[in-house]
Amino acid sequence: MNKTLASIESFTGGKFADRIVSHPGASEYFKGSIVTYATEVKEKLGINVEKGTISSMCAYEMSKKGREFFDVEVCVSFTGNAGPDVMEDQPVGLCFIAINNEVYEINFTGERNEIRKQAVDFAMDKLKEKGFIF
Repeated sequence: MNKTLASIESFTGGKFADRIVSHPGASEYFKGSIVTYATEVKEKLGINVEKGTISSMCAYEMSKKGREFFDVEVCVSFTGNAGPDVMEDQPVGLCFIAINNEVYEINFTGERNEIRKQAVDFAMDKLKEKGFIF
């Protein structure tokens, strides 16, 4: 049985939510997603961006705020640099994905949309490891 799930996405732009809702029965556990592409949107949600938006702290805060906002057991967050240029002195491909209190730092390679897809694939695999059924 799935726990309730939500997401807060930045560079993935809603790709995770799209992947989740493509599965029949997602409405039984998925409550929604917020795309916080702009820094000011993150700040409006109360996400700490003092150490930059491409950081483990930001990913953690995004997941925490998502759990509170959606009142869910699990929230996945995505923040990172899909390119094509260096941002906040962070290289293209550096991504942080949080699932509740666990934050993963991954360096993906490829073009922009390949990096975004790899990030969503990574999160889906982690959720399956944690017992989610899609």
